[in-house]
Amino acid sequence: MSDTIQYSTEKLKEFKIIIEEDLKTTVEELSKFETNLKEQKQRLSNANVDFNQTSKHSQQQAKNEQLKKRLEEKERELQSALQRIKNKVYGVCERTGKLIREERLLAKPTARFDILPKED
Repeated sequence: MSDTIQYSTEKLKEFKIIIEEDLKTTVEELSKFETNLKEQKQRLSNANVDFNQTSKHSQQQAKNEQLKKRLEEKERELQSALQRIKNKVYGVCERTGKLIREERLLAKPTARFDILPKED
């Protein structure tokens, strides 16, 4: 018997399906977002805009960049989670070496640490 702590192969398959669906959605969102950004830039370059519109556009651009970075980070985290499944270490807390609670993984499939309940 192995001392390795891990979720069963069946559980890992279930988590993999959840993560792959989330990854597909994230990649689609990122692609649509990037397309919209390109279209916005094209419209702005073709338009005659004043200083106030340019300033608003700059602010929106900064917000858009933040959102794009969040989506890219989420994509990286999901890819990393799939790699952990492949390596059969998915669901193992990197801090304690114990299994992360299933409820936590269902809520946040990319979790690498368990959030332990506070002890009084």
